[in-house]
Amino acid sequence: MSATSYFYLPSVSVLGAGSLNEIGEQASRLARRFLLITDTYLASTDITSRIRRLLAVKQIDMVIYDKVRPNPTLDSVNEAASLYAETGCGGVISLGGGSAHDCAKAVAVLAANPAPIEQYAGVDRFPNEGAPVITVNTTAGTASEITNCFLLTDTRSNTKLIFEGVNALASVAIDDPELMLTLPRDLTAATGMDALTHAIECYVSTASYKLTDELARIAVRYIFRSLPVAVTDPGDLDARDDMVYGQYMAGMAFGNGGVGLVHATAHALGGLYNLPHGLLNAVLLPHVMHFNKRQCDRRYAELYAAIEPLKAKDLPAGRGAAAFIAEVRQLSKAIGTDIPLHNLGVREEDFETIAAKALSDACCDTNPVCPARSDIIGILKSAY
Repeated sequence: MSATSYFYLPSVSVLGAGSLNEIGEQASRLARRFLLITDTYLASTDITSRIRRLLAVKQIDMVIYDKVRPNPTLDSVNEAASLYAETGCGGVISLGGGSAHDCAKAVAVLAANPAPIEQYAGVDRFPNEGAPVITVNTTAGTASEITNCFLLTDTRSNTKLIFEGVNALASVAIDDPELMLTLPRDLTAATGMDALTHAIECYVSTASYKLTDELARIAVRYIFRSLPVAVTDPGDLDARDDMVYGQYMAGMAFGNGGVGLVHATAHALGGLYNLPHGLLNAVLLPHVMHFNKRQCDRRYAELYAAIEPLKAKDLPAGRGAAAFIAEVRQLSKAIGTDIPLHNLGVREEDFETIAAKALSDACCDTNPVCPARSDIIGILKSAY
């Protein structure tokens, strides 16, 4: 008999083309004034204007914080939290990808728990339920809109801090593929590979279980069939819709079954160099898969069967695993995310520091093979 498992998800998720139109109705049961957290570009687009109009129909006010940057920092969270308090907001709306959602969830936590936010790094450290959060997603990758965790960068130590707990869950998540039709090619590719990494790492995680396994397998199938189309033909709504569901299922999986060494190492690199998280995952994924293969032949072979059932039939596990790793590499090359670390500005003299930070990252705990510092340095060298 399997052990008891827990599954966390927002109270309400609204998915599909046109789902943004539901934001007024959803917001009306949560608060009368919201702080919208987004970046400068999205704040200037019609999406922000639409949200304001949809809220106004329900007599709901909106204040805007538009200074979110990739890899949100403690300072930006504190700044947004001050604006939230000063303007008497009762809830938060995030518009964007993982950076906006992470910042918004942190602000919501601070609305109900004493500062500083960094004291809550870890698992279930914030005792009080945060303010209501509505996450409006514009990328198909991070799944931060539905997970019970968020990451913030401490710029003083160049370290990414991980916060996790049921009180970090959004109240409502909105995934409208129409908002993703104009997403640039490079962001579509990187966030899509982020989602694929979530699914693959969760499938071999030591914390995975039956439900997360099923979700991860389906997510891998959706992403492999639709990510190349979404990259090459951004206006293909069917591909964008597939990616919404693929990344959503990957998020449900890893948000409850964990990830592994790809994420641990990407967090270390992102904190040190302020590089895009999804792109780092894409670069590292096949190299970590090769390292994990000694323990994961059967599991990787099962994922190969999910995308190539005829080719995988009667194939030994070792060959199936190798074929799946090759497929991951080929997908990354095809969409332009197969980039050497040295082209991203990573320095070999930092490998020791990166490896040490990765080893101390909680995501390492659920990797199927326990790495030594030398193993992580080897992975960095192979990806360099």
